[in-house]
This record gives sequence, structure tokens and C-alpha cells, in this order.
Amino acid sequence: MEAFDEQQLADAAWLFLRSNSTATVKFNEHMHEISYVINHEGVLVIPAMVAMLQPCDIVMFIPEYCEDCIEMHVSLQEFKEDGVNASFADRWQVYHGVSPDVQWATVEIDAARFHEAFVDGEHLQRENLLFEIEPALCKELNKNHVEHVQVICKKLTNVEVQDPVVVGVDQLGIDIRASFGIIRVPAGSSFFTSDDVITFVSGG
Repeated sequence: MEAFDEQQLADAAWLFLRSNSTATVKFNEHMHEISYVINHEGVLVIPAMVAMLQPCDIVMFIPEYCEDCIEMHVSLQEFKEDGVNASFADRWQVYHGVSPDVQWATVEIDAARFHEAFVDGEHLQRENLLFEIEPALCKELNKNHVEHVQVICKKLTNVEVQDPVVVGVDQLGIDIRASFGIIRVPAGSSFFTSDDVITFVSGG
């Protein structure tokens, strides 16, 4: 196993978390497959079964329960779809469509295990530095750069996407919705401006 110092481990765990969008949730004796999004504050948002919102120990395995996953001990904070955090549920639905569950929650990460080492949960909540320009960027890419998005998907992820839709952009990469799920295209180097993103996608 590659040796990580504490900061490198936290950075790698955050990159892994951002690069995925699915999880297995264990609560009581149940296992439940879910999809998640990350809001502008770096907080995970999920649809939740009623039973998941009751007091119990909850563990999330990302991207699923497997050998190389992140194992996170979490607490859920319920919010209403029509309340002050309605935009969180809207974001999830833009990524994943209609939710099978009608309850919603944000995820507070208490602690995580990655590469057999522990990561403090506070290191796995990082703000999207492109939050203010993200909607305009998605609109621009979907209107004027669809072919470029197709090319970069194939080039960097080896996945062909017939009708890609850019649904999210942050400093570490681009989230693209395909008919079969979310594709994460990693940034070559961190994005700081809209020009960085457009240049990266267009190959300029």
C-alpha cells in the first residue's frame, strides 16, 4: 500500500469521494443502495428511507460495499424538499432523476477509513470554489460544446456518451449525466475560472 501522510490521505479520500456518486448504506441490519450528490458547501445529499432517519448507527460504503471502498461513519440531518434547502433535492434530481424515496437528508461525516487509515470527517467537506459560476458553465458547455464533451469523455474515461449533459463543475472535475448514470471527468489540473474549464473541454 502506498504510504500517505495525513494531508495526502485526506486529499486522496476527498478526490475519491468526488469521483463517485453511489454508495451502499448500512443501518441496523439493512443494506441499501443509494446515489448521492455533493452540494456547494461540500456536503453529501441523499434521498433517505424513513428507517434511515431513526436513531441508529449508519455506515456508508463508497462507491459500494467492496474491498477498496471508503467506509464512512455518518449522521443524517433530514430536510424538507420544499423547505430552505430545496435546492439540494433539486440538484440530486438533476443528477439522478426522480428519487424512489421522498425523504431527504444531508450527510455529516463523523469519520472515514480509506486505505486502512482513518480520516477526520471535517476533511471530507470542501467548498466548490466554482459554485457561483457553475450554472452558467453547465449551460455554456451543454449549448456550445456538446461534441467537445463527448470527445473528452471518451478520451479521459474511455466511455462513449451519445447525449451527454453537464450537470456539475467544481475545481477537481466535471460531472456528466449519461443515460446509464454519472460520469466523472477529472480535471487535468485544478480549475479556477470558467476559461480554465472551457479550454480544458475544448482542448484549447
